[in-house]
Amino acid sequence: MWGCRMPVEIIVDHWNPSKKKYRFEAFCYGPKSCLLYRAGATRKVPGRGGMTWEEEDWVDEDATSHRLPDN
Repeated sequence: MWGCRMPVEIIVDHWNPSKKKYRFEAFCYGPKSCLLYRAGATRKVPGRGGMTWEEEDWVDEDATSHRLPDN
C-alpha cells in the first residue's frame, strides 16, 4: 500500500491546448478500506475565461467503483 504526491498537468483551454498549468496532487494506491485514507479538499480546476470547475466526490467514486474494499 502506498501513496504519492505527483505533479499534474492541467489544460486550461481545450481550444488552445498550449495553455497549461501545473500543480501537485496526492494519490493513494492502497485498499479502499484503508483506515489512514482521508479524502482531501475538493479539487478546483481553472478553466477558460476565468471559469472554475469543481470536481465532486462522485467522480472519484465512479472511477473506483470496480474496486472491492480490499483492492
